[in-house]
Amino acid sequence: MGYTKMINFIATEPEGGIRNLAGRIAGLLNDGYRVLWLVAGGSNIPIAVKVMAMIRDDVKPNRLKNLTVSQTDERYGSVGHADSNWQQLIVNQFDITGVRTLPVLRDLSLEQTELRWSEDIENALASSDVSIGQFGIGADGHIAGILPDSPALHENRKGKKSVVAYKACPFIRVTLTPAIIKRLNEAHVFAYGESKIKALKDLREKDLSLAEQPAQILKSVKDATIYMAAV
Repeated sequence: MGYTKMINFIATEPEGGIRNLAGRIAGLLNDGYRVLWLVAGGSNIPIAVKVMAMIRDDVKPNRLKNLTVSQTDERYGSVGHADSNWQQLIVNQFDITGVRTLPVLRDLSLEQTELRWSEDIENALASSDVSIGQFGIGADGHIAGILPDSPALHENRKGKKSVVAYKACPFIRVTLTPAIIKRLNEAHVFAYGESKIKALKDLREKDLSLAEQPAQILKSVKDATIYMAAV
């Protein structure tokens, strides 16, 4: 299963990207591969719910155990708090029955949350055949919980950490770092709305630093696909 580094911009309705991502994961599972799927929050939550429903329709029941689902980032707090990305997935009927899950929040201290999730992500990458990240892009160019010129970038430069927790109003964020994102086999990015047009244009036409536009890390992923509206 070879990969070459590339980034594809595909103009399609969100449903087209949803079908592509669901079909990719379902196909891998049916072929016996162990898949790690990292799910984003925010506007990606209803997308992830639809992708999971399609996977469940298409995958042989005995293959679902080979799917591990975790997150690209989370808003720190107690398990089930109202602003939690994972909680919003569950509320929106993200069906995890029979699937291995690695949610960020465990009712641990912030330091222990960072440490435990980092260990989980490293172990999941090591034990998976294919790792797939599902992302959005913010109007400011952020990806996962990596804001421009944020500690998620500074800590990454210091120690090549896989996970960073830091305060960024209005949330305390726990996020994958660029060091871990660039190790993924694939990234599927859903970026819709007028507020994203400039960020997408900058990503396509400019080579900016990660501090200026964290989404530039997608250029280091082996295979990145960005689903967007026609412009």
